[in-house]
Amino acid sequence: MGRPQSGTMGSTVRYAQCSTSSQDLIAQRQQFTALGVPSERVYLDKGLTGTSRARPGLDQALAVG
Repeated sequence: MGRPQSGTMGSTVRYAQCSTSSQDLIAQRQQFTALGVPSERVYLDKGLTGTSRARPGLDQALAVG
């Protein structure tokens, strides 16, 4: 997760993923919020392993980014 350039928050999109349903994305969401990324610009995938090609959250992020 890189730090966005100042003045670019309106177009910033962030994506977070964790491999198992027991893992939590709260810390990643909090970091995005601290950076000023609006919640509607954060896309998530939970419970998907690195071998899974189906990533709806990533697809959404790429579509708007």
